[in-house]
Amino acid sequence: MFSKNLNTTFLIIFDFDGVLSDSKEAYANQMLETLESFSVTNITIEEVKARVGNTDQISDFKEFFQTNNPTLINSAMKKYVELTEKYSYQRELFPDVIDVLEVLKKKNFLGIVSRKPQERMDYWLKHFNITHFFDIPIGTVENTKANAIKRIMEKLKTPKSRTLMIGDTEFDITSAKGAGVHSVLALYDAADLDKALKAEPDYCINKLSDIFDVIEKIKQKNATI
Repeated sequence: MFSKNLNTTFLIIFDFDGVLSDSKEAYANQMLETLESFSVTNITIEEVKARVGNTDQISDFKEFFQTNNPTLINSAMKKYVELTEKYSYQRELFPDVIDVLEVLKKKNFLGIVSRKPQERMDYWLKHFNITHFFDIPIGTVENTKANAIKRIMEKLKTPKSRTLMIGDTEFDITSAKGAGVHSVLALYDAADLDKALKAEPDYCINKLSDIFDVIEKIKQKNATI
């Protein structure tokens, strides 16, 4: 499907939701049912969707409950996880994900940095049957995404000049910059596009397969340094 020259090995690191998986609808409905089970009914689906990708579930619950009570937050997280199967049908990979991963994997290292807990990240990779594409999928085992990116580079011994982070939020872009790697903004499902663009990503893509053009540009840039 793709014929780009990928002779130079790169490390491509992906955020999950909003880059590989379209999950806004599922997340919003799963979160709303969880909140309703705790008698919180004043939150709209638009309010939930506005937070997708910018925060994690624990932060969302703290905001929606207006409390840091660990017992309540932990109970809500347990309920949220219990509803995962119910709304899994609303989650799907973006159309070109499998084709892109298959080509990239032939010559490159692939990783995932997500604020999902590791067990949830593992669950979704298995659910979509894409675990085998990734050399190092990392969930929230790091205190920041920037640190997670750095740890992946250290493990795979890849330089910053050949490492890309693809995300859909301002936080993803600033994390990439914090790690000193190329930042790529996925425009096709950006949670808050204005904020993400203000973070000044190095590159933008309208679909995942555009990453091949980005890699070519980076190769040409590296050749001139």
